[in-house]
Amino acid sequence: MEFKKGGEATNLQSAGSPTAEEQRERMRELFLEGLSENDTEKLLRVPKSDLHNHSTKGCRRAWLSEQLKIKLPEPPERFEGLAGMQEWFTTFVKPFCAGKEGGLIRWEGAFAEAARNNIKRLSMNFGAQEIELFGGMSAFRRIIEGFRSKHCPDTVFEPELTYVSCCDTEVEAARIEKYISDGFFRSVDVCGGEDVKPVEAFVPLYRKAEQYGLMKRMHVGESGSAEDVRRAVEVLGLSEVHHGIHAAESDEVMRFLADNRIQLNVCPSSNVKLGYADSYKDHPIKLLYENGVKVTVNTDDLLIFDSSVENEYLLLYQAGTLTANQLNEIRESALTGEISCLR
Repeated sequence: MEFKKGGEATNLQSAGSPTAEEQRERMRELFLEGLSENDTEKLLRVPKSDLHNHSTKGCRRAWLSEQLKIKLPEPPERFEGLAGMQEWFTTFVKPFCAGKEGGLIRWEGAFAEAARNNIKRLSMNFGAQEIELFGGMSAFRRIIEGFRSKHCPDTVFEPELTYVSCCDTEVEAARIEKYISDGFFRSVDVCGGEDVKPVEAFVPLYRKAEQYGLMKRMHVGESGSAEDVRRAVEVLGLSEVHHGIHAAESDEVMRFLADNRIQLNVCPSSNVKLGYADSYKDHPIKLLYENGVKVTVNTDDLLIFDSSVENEYLLLYQAGTLTANQLNEIRESALTGEISCLR
């Protein structure tokens, strides 16, 4: 914008106020420096997203220890799959923060972490049982919006309604409207094990979610096969997949995902510590990215896997999985929802 002063045009853009493109370049440089210099503080200052975040396990162990005034144990380097992970959590963490009060503390910690890590786009999931525990949607929504306003009011918040795979899908489909009719939730997800039911069993739930315009996601391809990923996308009409890393085992499925712009919300530390990926160096995210599949980098269960978003990027960089520029392109694209697959 310009205005005339003394017959000359004067630009209103202040010399001290960078343009959006200049700010983007500054953050790119800061991110690259943070990776190459192993500088966590620089990485924390850079805007990031977390699109695969289980809300009751989304806080840092150190933060929760401070709130509870106890020292929580460090997690093991590896878990014996999902069952081993859940056993560790229920034995060593949950007894100190169970029930409504414990849930509130952990929820607040997840939003506090979003603020600490400069998370500017956050998709956090919540279960129907959690909503009912706090008195239904109105009370639940006030609590969650209160934490967001307190800690990260400028973050684009995209709440996700999640169901466990062992749920009665007909029953849940019949009552899902009471949770999604007010527009609070932006997406729906099913988690908790891939071999519990065939994906066709979840069609009623996803059809109802589609009627309300929710983005459709599902945990698949974490322990399951590449073909499981494709089938879930085709049957349920998914636009994004949580995990999906075993799609890397099939060139055909990777082409399918790339051609259909299906995004995989990947959680490297979760995959490695649960034994679904051999190592950070050999993590499937590299092959997926190189084959044009849209990927993002996320935490999954920060409280359990003990690796926040900036550390996930750093681990992949230090392992040589992806270059700094590739990781920055993934970071930037996740903030906007677009990706160009820079090589």
